[in-house]
Amino acid sequence: MISRRTLIEAFAAGASLAAAPALAADNDSYPWPLGVQLWSVKPEMDADFDGTLRALGRLGFREVETAGLHGRSANAFRESLDRAGLRAVSAHVAMGDLRADPAGRIADAKALGAKWLVVSSPQPDRPLPQGRDWIDAMHEAMTPTAWAENAADLTRFGAAAKRAGLMLAYHNHPFDLARYDGKRGLDMLIAATDPELVKLELDIAWAVAGGADPVDMLNRHGDRIRLIHVKGLHSRPEAGSYGSDFSTGVVGSDDVIDWPRVLRAAKRAGVMHGFVEQEPPHVQPILQSLAACRDYLRALTL
Repeated sequence: MISRRTLIEAFAAGASLAAAPALAADNDSYPWPLGVQLWSVKPEMDADFDGTLRALGRLGFREVETAGLHGRSANAFRESLDRAGLRAVSAHVAMGDLRADPAGRIADAKALGAKWLVVSSPQPDRPLPQGRDWIDAMHEAMTPTAWAENAADLTRFGAAAKRAGLMLAYHNHPFDLARYDGKRGLDMLIAATDPELVKLELDIAWAVAGGADPVDMLNRHGDRIRLIHVKGLHSRPEAGSYGSDFSTGVVGSDDVIDWPRVLRAAKRAGVMHGFVEQEPPHVQPILQSLAACRDYLRALTL
């Protein structure tokens, strides 16, 4: 549990770092307004919802991607975002939740003011093995049949999202880049979905952890990749192999990803939004980590 005192100390540390305005989309700097995936601050939002959003706004973040509603209505969530100077661009939802209530999930995304509904993970066709890390468990539970079923539903939900004025995308994890009967899961999804209805959100760190080159993916699938996650990774697996170390870190610090190369490719591909994301365990207060990511991205010349 996070104490109120811990939160106050974290907010004070974040506030002491210079707040930044929204980043300009010019030709030689980070190309999008600064965005953050709210999964990064989930415990902090559970403890102090509005205070955490205000802290993100003070750090210079302007766009967010939601990861659940934290027990609030979508309308109340949006009101809090408005007060913090933030806007929801994208809303994450797991495939299982979308299958259970597609109309409700689409309505929530609309009420948030989001333009994108992003399927954050697929749903296996068999139970997850117990006692395993979630990424490893998903790797084991997914099958070619499950990938085919998820692909069919992505196109179906993409059509429903389009009718509601939204765009649908799919977000990868490392296991999407593993092979199932000789084919990568993500390749199966790409081949089996309608490119006009299903776009991609490329999590750069998870692509690298899965053994893929994100620049190659951006070059090959530039017509599909419209969103990215900007997240550091501590170690890189051998070329073409699926990794086993999924430890993440501060973007540009103890990070094996060549961000200038990746972001130049993302600009060429027509990516529309980038969301900084941090995964636990954290080595410092999360707002300090997010501020460090911000400062690194601001200093880039592309």
